[in-house]
Formats: sequence, C-alpha cells, structure tokens
Amino acid sequence: MEAPAAKPVIRVAAICGSIRKASWHRGLIRAAAELCEESIPGLRVDDVDVAGLPMLNTDLETDGGRGFPPAVEAFRAKVRDADCFLFASPEYNYSITSTHFWFNYSLRPKK
Repeated sequence: MEAPAAKPVIRVAAICGSIRKASWHRGLIRAAAELCEESIPGLRVDDVDVAGLPMLNTDLETDGGRGFPPAVEAFRAKVRDADCFLFASPEYNYSITSTHFWFNYSLRPKK
C-alpha cells in the first residue's frame, strides 16, 4: 500500500513595507493570510519580517562578497523558497518606501 502523496504547499512570502507594529499594512497581511489559508488548501503565508535588516551596505558583506550578514542570509532564503509574494507597502510623501532596500538584498548576486 502506497502512502498518499503529500499535497503541494504553495509558499507565499508576505512582506510589509512598514515596520511599525500597529501598521495598517501589517494588519492587511494578517487578514489576507488568514483568509487565504482558510480557503485555499495547501497555501501557506509566511510573514517575512524585515525590521532587523540593515540598509544595503557592501561593507557588511562577508567572505569577500560571497556572503551576507546572518539576518540578510535568512531573508534571502525566505525569498528564494517562496513561490510568490504578497506586498503591502504604504506611500510616504508621494514616493516609494524603503521597501526597495529589501529588493536590493534579495536580488544582489553573490560574487
């Protein structure tokens, strides 16, 4: 008798552009995660906390540019393991937020 095949898991990396604990956008991500996980079998929403990430600084790269600080490596792993993304980002002064710094870390190749 074969074991039933495991259902595939769809991993959603949810990134909030505001690091404020009482952020409206963080609340939207929580609500979306709850609704989606209840109604879509096999979907898992992972809250990717970016509050501890440093600003992009090549001086922080380790091992001659082949590594990043531990918090950045953990962030990059979550981004790499995700099947899709959910972004909730406020607008500040009619411009973009610092959310783009996190993209810089996740897209920056290792040497």
